[in-house]
Amino acid sequence: MNGTDCERIITKTEQTLLAYVKRQGLFRPGDRVIAACSGGADSMALLLFLLRCKRELAIEVLATHVDHGLRGEAARADARFVARFCQSKGVELFLYDARRSGVTIPDHPGEDWARRLRYAWFDELAAREEACIATAHTLSDQAETLLLRLARGTGLHGLGGILPRRGVYRRPLLCLSRAETEAYCAALGQSYVQDETNDTDLFARNRIRHEAVPALRAVNPAAERCIARLCTQMQELDSWLTAESAALLQAAATPRGYDVQTLREADGPVLTAALHSLVAPVRDAEEKYVSLLRFLVLKGEGALQLTGDVTYKVQKYSEGRELVRLSAAGALPPPAPPQPALPGIYRLPGGYTLALQVEKYEDFLKNAPIFKKDLNCCADYAKISKNVLLRTRQPGDDYRPRGRHLRKTLKKYYNEIAVPSAERPLLPLLADGSQVLWLWGSGFAEGLAPDRYTREVLIIRTEKTEVS
Repeated sequence: MNGTDCERIITKTEQTLLAYVKRQGLFRPGDRVIAACSGGADSMALLLFLLRCKRELAIEVLATHVDHGLRGEAARADARFVARFCQSKGVELFLYDARRSGVTIPDHPGEDWARRLRYAWFDELAAREEACIATAHTLSDQAETLLLRLARGTGLHGLGGILPRRGVYRRPLLCLSRAETEAYCAALGQSYVQDETNDTDLFARNRIRHEAVPALRAVNPAAERCIARLCTQMQELDSWLTAESAALLQAAATPRGYDVQTLREADGPVLTAALHSLVAPVRDAEEKYVSLLRFLVLKGEGALQLTGDVTYKVQKYSEGRELVRLSAAGALPPPAPPQPALPGIYRLPGGYTLALQVEKYEDFLKNAPIFKKDLNCCADYAKISKNVLLRTRQPGDDYRPRGRHLRKTLKKYYNEIAVPSAERPLLPLLADGSQVLWLWGSGFAEGLAPDRYTREVLIIRTEKTEVS
């Protein structure tokens, strides 16, 4: 490969990645990004891209490497390789050695065990360093994941595959194939390590990679990209269906539960998604439990015990029939599913009620004295993305308290203002991705206040009622 070819590959790859990162909103200026680096081609490509483009992305780049304690000297050699690279580039590296950390290695550890170990470390590291974790999943991984899920059984949500962002996790390489990451490394003259276990067929994913994917490529050389495109479409459909199901539950909400007649009138897929969201916080939302709950709604009578503490029952009242969640004493209801933060009134679990209203700025100014004691209830509507969700806390959330000029993880902010742990799971908030824009009790985040250029304001009024 000559110099011109190398330059072309580097430029094309980085332009593709930058466009994808910006389109998906993966990073914000000032983010601390820890790249999960095994030393393989994909993770080296990830780390190289982040380092080369960190100024344009306005991020700080760090790295982490995990030795699961499974491959002896070969794994230690991989760790040394990553450490030398990071030292040469001045990158802070967080090494995790499972054996040195006292982890008991099972006799026959599988992929799932290694993954749980790895992600437990990532979660701990992200919280400690107030950072997000970038992983090197590619569209080749996306195709393998979808095929595995199809073989094992999955629903619409599972068909979405690996998400570009989830909590503290970011996947900037989902727009590239494994072959493209290898070409990027080669063009930059970057070597990488090979995990010998990837060449065996001991694990299901390897068998998919070595047998199923090549067979699909024989039918269509662009098979991986086509599968990845399907995953993106399923993610969009799942997001739409989630929003529709949340709106259905909001429309059906009563002080005791959900109006059965309103649920019955919903389209089948929307009702199924809504019932799925009622089951999921209680137990694995297997198809049989969702189907049984749907049967109760359509029949208009009966009960379904999901666990020893939680039962859903159709009860008859003078106003009609309602699907009611019966819980053990002291048990909290599940949070409402995330839903688009559109103008309207929202009655949420835990007795929280929000009224979102958009007003013209001149009308707002007339009523300004009303809000003098609580100006945090108002924001410039133009400064708020139209993709904002009304939801409760998620891993990786952060918040910028007004007037403080700093960003805090939501967990640390809750600790700082002494929010009781028991209240946190149900506290409503508005968020754009992991960025919290409005928080119950604290108001809108820094930078969203109305100013002289404001045309419309978003006003949030709140009310809390005690739930018996």
